[in-house]
Amino acid sequence: MKLILKTSLLAATLLCSVNANASRTIVDFEGITSQGLVDGYGGISGWNEAAAMLNTYSIYQNPQPDMGDAYLAFGFMSGELRFDSAPVIFEGMYYQFVGFDKQVSYDLYYHDQLVYSAPLVPENQPDDIYWLASGYSGLIDKIYFYGTSDGVVIDNLTYSTAAPVPLPGAVWVFASGLLGLLLQNRRHSSRSMN
Repeated sequence: MKLILKTSLLAATLLCSVNANASRTIVDFEGITSQGLVDGYGGISGWNEAAAMLNTYSIYQNPQPDMGDAYLAFGFMSGELRFDSAPVIFEGMYYQFVGFDKQVSYDLYYHDQLVYSAPLVPENQPDDIYWLASGYSGLIDKIYFYGTSDGVVIDNLTYSTAAPVPLPGAVWVFASGLLGLLLQNRRHSSRSMN
């Protein structure tokens, strides 16, 4: 009986820890030129359609050390980026918009359905680039940036993916192992009675 209990606990632990295989990606725009910003860079497509371009932090007074030297700028046009390994969980990014727009935001989509919108009030934004957490922890496959009069700056765009979990298969393995242990225990019990 102790063996069955130990095996059950081990199997339950393994089943619960299957989701721990998440992979985190930080798209930092370091070490590439604007020509290297092609579909697939950082596991994301849509760079060219979004009219995105790379720039350096020389115009900013106090860039954070973990931001590196380069950032991505969207012009006044809006832009859409698609995650190649979708679905993903968008964690956030360093962000700043330039201009005097009344409402600046990004939207998150999953299967072409809007799942989260992040309106920002210009007056409440810091003067320099800052970490903007996602605010949404669900799955997405696309992020849409609204353009501003003078542009949007992003850096260290961070997202995570989780490996697909073959749960029905894991349940069958667990059930068959438990059944085998029960049968072995029954055989062992019937031998000790004889």
